[in-house]
Amino acid sequence: MAYHVMLGLLWAWYLRERWGEFNPIWIFTSVVGSVLPDIDHLNYFLGYGRTDTYTQQIFGFIGRHEWRNLFHFISTGHKNNTSLMYHNIYVVILLTLLAVIASFVDWQVGVVLFGAMVSHYLFDIADDIVQLGGMNPNWKRWGRPKK
Repeated sequence: MAYHVMLGLLWAWYLRERWGEFNPIWIFTSVVGSVLPDIDHLNYFLGYGRTDTYTQQIFGFIGRHEWRNLFHFISTGHKNNTSLMYHNIYVVILLTLLAVIASFVDWQVGVVLFGAMVSHYLFDIADDIVQLGGMNPNWKRWGRPKK
């Protein structure tokens, strides 16, 4: 999470330099935008993925108050969760297009927000390549996986 916040701040700094203007709202918007894609994880755990084995293991750790095991399990196993609905290349393309459109209509907050979200996803893709040796399969499909 800290990496995503730092990327959001870096995006806001880049835009401040590019536009030659400082706006505190951009900082807030970039931080929100850089962590917003992680709502997909909550949506998965509390919604469409609540019956998945991965989710059940997490709820088991929570129910038994095994916090150390929970954090270790999530940190080492979250890359194997290939069922996230919005962590795919199509969302990245859509958000990039929205950032470009926001730029053309001079909607700076939109550029900040959508660009920060794109930075989150690009970091996740790069992290997958480093940790898994390639892109996680969820990046190549639209929506939820077929059962």
